[in-house]
Amino acid sequence: MSVPTCASPTRITITDHEGRERSALLDAGNTGPIRIGRASENDIQIISPYISRLHGEIWPHGDGVVYKDLSSTSGSYFHGNRIDRQPLESGDTIQLGSPSGLCLTILEEERDEDTERPGRTNTEVLRVVDVGASQYASGAGLAAQGKSPKSSPRGASAHTEERLRALIALTNSLISIQESGQLADALLREVLGLLQVDRGMVLLDNEGKLEPIAWRVRGEQADMSRSGRIPILNLEDELAGEFDEELPAIETPKAPFRPIKTVTERVLREGVGLLSLDAGNDERLETSKSLVLQAVRAIMAVPIVSSKKVYGVIYLDTQRPLTRDDEDSLDWLVAIGQQAGSIMESLSLAEEQRLLSESMMRGLAASIDARDGLTAGHSARVAHYSLGTARALGLDADEQYRIYHAGLLHDYGKIGVDDAVLRKPAALTPEEYEHIKQHARFTFDILSKISFPKKLRDLPLMAASHHERWDGKGYPWQLSGDDIPIAGRIIAIADVYDSLTRKRHYRDPMPVEEVLDYLAEGSGTRFDPVILDAFLQYQRDSLAEKEERWRLKRARAAAQGSEEPTLHNRGETTHPGKWAPAEDMGGATPSDDSDDVDTVPRDG
Repeated sequence: MSVPTCASPTRITITDHEGRERSALLDAGNTGPIRIGRASENDIQIISPYISRLHGEIWPHGDGVVYKDLSSTSGSYFHGNRIDRQPLESGDTIQLGSPSGLCLTILEEERDEDTERPGRTNTEVLRVVDVGASQYASGAGLAAQGKSPKSSPRGASAHTEERLRALIALTNSLISIQESGQLADALLREVLGLLQVDRGMVLLDNEGKLEPIAWRVRGEQADMSRSGRIPILNLEDELAGEFDEELPAIETPKAPFRPIKTVTERVLREGVGLLSLDAGNDERLETSKSLVLQAVRAIMAVPIVSSKKVYGVIYLDTQRPLTRDDEDSLDWLVAIGQQAGSIMESLSLAEEQRLLSESMMRGLAASIDARDGLTAGHSARVAHYSLGTARALGLDADEQYRIYHAGLLHDYGKIGVDDAVLRKPAALTPEEYEHIKQHARFTFDILSKISFPKKLRDLPLMAASHHERWDGKGYPWQLSGDDIPIAGRIIAIADVYDSLTRKRHYRDPMPVEEVLDYLAEGSGTRFDPVILDAFLQYQRDSLAEKEERWRLKRARAAAQGSEEPTLHNRGETTHPGKWAPAEDMGGATPSDDSDDVDTVPRDG
């Protein structure tokens, strides 16, 4: 029995809803079939959730062809009816996936006798890989290692083993990564070390728009590689409002090249890996100006994807064309994208937990400040001053983060202090003074009941120790010297500075110059002298200028009769009078030998 062959050249073209075409040629004398489906081994690969991995086949049949559905999930349709087998002639169409799905068209192809036509069209220069089809991600690569030498050439086996080892090593190195910038750096370092590409970039999705966060460019020699990374925003962005001003924008480095947008957007949108072996001859990219201007010849891009979402794109390109031998690199890169996606999922969860934790801490601080409009903003300002002092000391970013949030919650124990005592406009009785001193212990007890993130586990002690003194005469534990957490020593100075320079129910604000003199008098007794020097440097170099700008802004608003109560001026004109520390303490004159000197400002 003779095998049917194609009577005349037949072009099978599939068009998606955006007008993009994929095609294959069933040439005269060919026995077929042309296979269609989502898997990479098909002659026409279609990445769509409505297309099965092996969806259908086209075979020669008489003077035309016959379409056979391969028990696909969503089916194949002819004139609106679902079919299993359908003879087709030139001009006939079939819908794949639904009655209005992708359009498969059969056309007889005319060819000049003197013109040799390649077996693959320009559309087939572009290879698309479903992320689940990578041999490295699915385990097919591991299975290949068990093949016999006859079925698996030694060179190919060694190559696959090398890629698998690199993938495992990279996966192990990614486990300890704690932020997306570090992840991007690690990905590019590994990928450019193993693949013959010139440039790489990692882009992350930001509300549907891809933004570069890291890149790497390889020169003629390995040591000529240049890399860059967008810096992560620090705490300043949430502190801008403390002085009613805008912080200067952070200057970010400019990437030395632009990825081909047509490629990156498709990878993000469809969640597929993409390889263009010869981008200059790829008709899908013929409208890209960047392709021409940057002389890009080959492109590889894969999604950073988990089981839940696509987080971004790993983009690579080179100024030389790639060959079919490089197609395995796409499979390997797809697997890396999946590993990176798993890490991003963990980082995203950690980020959500961080934001929840930080919003909780801001809410706790605001709840205390809300008890008295006159002291509103005190917690945020103390946190701000503490952060500035920590930076002046050269402490690392993690320590700055801890100190800032300890400053934010340093007075939370005041929730256990009577309002009548907190707002009393006259001198405190000895009993009232002992009662208000309890707020430091209350701060520790309450915060200790909260499960803080690992790097903030010491926050209760850090926040509650701001009334300890360098000489050991403070409270609640009478700690001294370096036994006092550094956060407590910093917050102690910031707390006194803010308390004395702001209005309270019992006094007017004290001039800044006098406050600085008062702080200097406590150096070595009440305050850590090294930390006090750092605060004074921060106050001279940064804080004084900010406060002067705020004062001038407020003065202009007052002159125009439009002043509004703010975090800083709310209620400051409601209680006239002068600052008088002796009267504040019920007649007791504070001195360096008194363990109640820190209540001169009446605790913020």
